[in-house]
Amino acid sequence: MESPREHSRGKRRDADATRAALLDAARALFGRHGYEAVTLRDIGERAGADGSLVARYFGNKAALYRSAVAEDGREAAASPGGLDLGVYTVDALRRADLRGAPGPLVQALLSQGSTPEVRASAAEEMRTHLVLPLATRLAAEGAADPEAGAEALVACLVGVIALRTSGLFAGLSGASRETVGLMLDAAAQAWPAAATAQAEGGGASVVETGQGE
Repeated sequence: MESPREHSRGKRRDADATRAALLDAARALFGRHGYEAVTLRDIGERAGADGSLVARYFGNKAALYRSAVAEDGREAAASPGGLDLGVYTVDALRRADLRGAPGPLVQALLSQGSTPEVRASAAEEMRTHLVLPLATRLAAEGAADPEAGAEALVACLVGVIALRTSGLFAGLSGASRETVGLMLDAAAQAWPAAATAQAEGGGASVVETGQGE
């Protein structure tokens, strides 16, 4: 006969499994369709659980979305790339290609349907796990404005992930992850010299040269 302690442990395992299933389902659905298009019923059906359990384990749909974004951020932080944007890009594209969707972190950043709180949370995840480490690398390499450079490069990566999984750009969708990674890392390597030259007046803008007319 099962003891009370064993019964309690069994219930805890079941609760943990249900919570994990709901979170996995939310990450998949939010990552593909965004926040507004996904209902609690959709999440419950994919998880094989009652969608109303979201309230028990997360509080509400918005809180579940924030958890999905945070989980994506933790996954991004575990990328083997470190300060190597090329390696990081390859790993990020591998994850996006496997799920066939940008993922909740990118969706939260780009979707106008995301609440301001969720978008701010996503931006903070990206800043903590990628922008700041990349800015540190650029600063060490002598870039005049390392934070702007890091933000520009991360914006490129976010755009690449979103458009690659959309299928709208056939060339980008068909390019190898390694090729795209090399391109973005080349941009990262070029930034310090370009930013410093511009800061010192050595890089004339399009407006100054009249090339934009």
